[in-house]
Amino acid sequence: MAEPREKLRLIQCGMGGMGKAWRDNVTSPTSPSRSPDFEVVAVVDINEHALHEGGDQFRLLPERRFSDLGDAIANIEADAVLTVTPPAVHVEHAQLAFTNGLHLLTEKPIADTLENAKLMVGLASRADRQLVVAQNYRYGAAMAALRKVVTESPVGRIGHGHLDFYIGADFTGSFRETMEYPLLIDMAIHHLDLIRAVTGRNIAKVTAMSFRPQWSWYQHEPGLKMLMELDDGTPFSYSGDWSALGRQTGWNGTWRLQCASGSIHAENDKIAVARSDRWGKNASEQRVEVAAAPLNGQAALLADFSRAIRTGTAAATSGSDNLWSFGAVMAGVESARSGTAVDVSSFLGMW
Repeated sequence: MAEPREKLRLIQCGMGGMGKAWRDNVTSPTSPSRSPDFEVVAVVDINEHALHEGGDQFRLLPERRFSDLGDAIANIEADAVLTVTPPAVHVEHAQLAFTNGLHLLTEKPIADTLENAKLMVGLASRADRQLVVAQNYRYGAAMAALRKVVTESPVGRIGHGHLDFYIGADFTGSFRETMEYPLLIDMAIHHLDLIRAVTGRNIAKVTAMSFRPQWSWYQHEPGLKMLMELDDGTPFSYSGDWSALGRQTGWNGTWRLQCASGSIHAENDKIAVARSDRWGKNASEQRVEVAAAPLNGQAALLADFSRAIRTGTAAATSGSDNLWSFGAVMAGVESARSGTAVDVSSFLGMW
């Protein structure tokens, strides 16, 4: 692989679904937040319509459009791969990328199983290539503001926390409609990763109950109740339903972080610090300014991916870091199946 040029050469694998969101937002020549760091030099998709729709958007010649990532890598000089594909495909794409000296940015979750996630991290390390996971929620302005407030501790350290997530998401016809634990694996990965990022703590223990409401249009269980313990002993709970109609939360969820002399709240991209005396007397609430983020989530991810490639230092959402988030999710799956609490570090095996 040649040394990185002014613009890194990127192969985007996956043109439909979230792949379309990537190309509409940040990777195509017409994207409103087009990345200054990457140029897409080839596209890949097994769906011919999506492939050519994406190829046209990128203004790529037919010889730069492929139905197989291996063929794209063999025929096109590139520096990195962006894979926006179902989780079960990620380990294969990691093997192809790292074997050929390319860096990899993968959509979340990092893989379909913990074993494959750990394999991907090991492959990246042995190849001395960057593996980054698209935990784009970390880069949003509201979550950055929440993290800053928690660090400043205006009402003391967090004593316990809770996060609600209720969105009636309709993925009929996609892999999410039929996958096991769709909320826990495919969406709660964002929230558990945010809990780690906001608190600065890893999740040490998980007790989870997954369920399927009688009205659900998912084949498996989109409902979740989870009790966690952070590595400093802080209790944190999570409640969610991806088939919930009625009042909806934002995608970041609704947060309450309870501290000694007040509480910190995040809801619909608004952050507030509340104070009161006992029995709620002398209550007050202060809104926290949420500064506009210089880059949106996907643009920030690409910027961090570029920095990691050029400097050789890990991105904030590197594969190695993400094992703590994905490990907590998969520990949740194990807990939901077994009905017992699961220690995350033991479950990870401390790779």
